[in-house]
Amino acid sequence: MRIMYLPPYSPDFNLAFSSIKAYVRRAGELAREDVDQARDDTYVYIHLMEAAYSVTSDDAEGYFHHCGYL
Repeated sequence: MRIMYLPPYSPDFNLAFSSIKAYVRRAGELAREDVDQARDDTYVYIHLMEAAYSVTSDDAEGYFHHCGYL
């Protein structure tokens, strides 16, 4: 696992992170069951990747527009 430290407040990442958190909340119970029964961190990574990939390219483009980059 690679840890990437971000600035204290980064509007570039907060919008996408908000979408990822919403995905985790929606799938929370299923994810908790999988993680609790797992013997290693594989399911944690799987659920995090699913959450990250739930942000579509259209969503990302909208975030960049919102931040004033496009």
